[in-house]
Formats: sequence, C-alpha cells, structure tokens
Amino acid sequence: MMTNVKIYRNKEKRIVRYKVYGHSKYSEAGTDIVCAAVSAVVQTAALGLIGVAGIKAEYETGDAYFECILPEDMDENLREKAHVILETMILGIREFQDQYSRYIRIFEVEV
Repeated sequence: MMTNVKIYRNKEKRIVRYKVYGHSKYSEAGTDIVCAAVSAVVQTAALGLIGVAGIKAEYETGDAYFECILPEDMDENLREKAHVILETMILGIREFQDQYSRYIRIFEVEV
C-alpha cells in the first residue's frame, strides 16, 4: 500500500482541491514517519489556508484520509494566497516522494 496524494487543478493550473489517502506502510502504525510527515504537511496547509489566509476552505479527515476543497468564489487576492500555500505543500510532498518513492504517489488531474 502507499500514501496517495491527488491534486486537482483548474484550467489555470491552480489547485482547487487535494486528497490524501492510504497508509504508506513504511513502518508500524504510530511509528510511520512517512505517513506522519505527509499528514503534517497537508494538514498544516489547510490550517494556513483557513487560519492565516482567511480562506473558507472545507476539509474532511478520517483514518488514512484527508481532503481539502477550496471555495469556488475566491477573489484573485485569496486565490494567490492559496496558490502560494498549496504549491509550497506540493514542494514538501515531492521532497518526501524523492526520498521515499516506494511509499508515496502523487497524481494531478485537471477539473
């Protein structure tokens, strides 16, 4: 099994939603540094969107599952803030993927 990160981008290549699911199985639950690292980055990005940028993003979390959806009616200023936060999140996840490629998979789709 792997940790899967699915990034949804609009036609302007801006992230409008992201979903993370699955256990990496790098090590036992509670000691899995890959799952912990990815979870920390994606949840911190959602907190940044909501608490720092003031974006009314919606998120859902569960066992081996996290999804964040941005509102469609954001103005350009908020869209730019979201872009910076989420592209930074992707940089972090790609770095983890470079180091632990057998445990993390990233998909990008246009919506």
